[in-house]
Amino acid sequence: MGEIKLFQICFEGDLTVEVSHAMRRLGAEPNFDQYLRSRIGEDARLLVACAQFTTTRDFLLIRHSQTPGADYSELHDAIARLGTAVELPFESTFIVQSSDPTDVQTLGLAFGELCPDDSLMVLGVSHDWAYSDAGVSQMHVAAEAVELQFRAF
Repeated sequence: MGEIKLFQICFEGDLTVEVSHAMRRLGAEPNFDQYLRSRIGEDARLLVACAQFTTTRDFLLIRHSQTPGADYSELHDAIARLGTAVELPFESTFIVQSSDPTDVQTLGLAFGELCPDDSLMVLGVSHDWAYSDAGVSQMHVAAEAVELQFRAF
């Protein structure tokens, strides 16, 4: 019997009708890049991560809104203290590798206190994630090494 996967899509850029329809049709396609990269603008960024609804998780996906004039520095400092934030080309989306066993709901409530608006998401994700920026995609490759490894495609 096949395993059902739920993917979280984070997008920064001009959300056109074509991009919106493409995301809706994407479903749980593992090759999101081939399907979506040609439909997003050169200045757009896209991240697709497989959600992990267990108490153990490979990474945390943290995303907040981008309210003009809002100060997110306190929230960003707390995210940095949580673990190793992966260097990504996003302003409001973070992938964090952390050994903190706190459940995502509790983390979300704590980070929510530091977020200057009401739009914050904290989700556990597996090692199965990738992002696209300026027409180039990077896929996380699970490895035993301490450093994160990426494969371009």
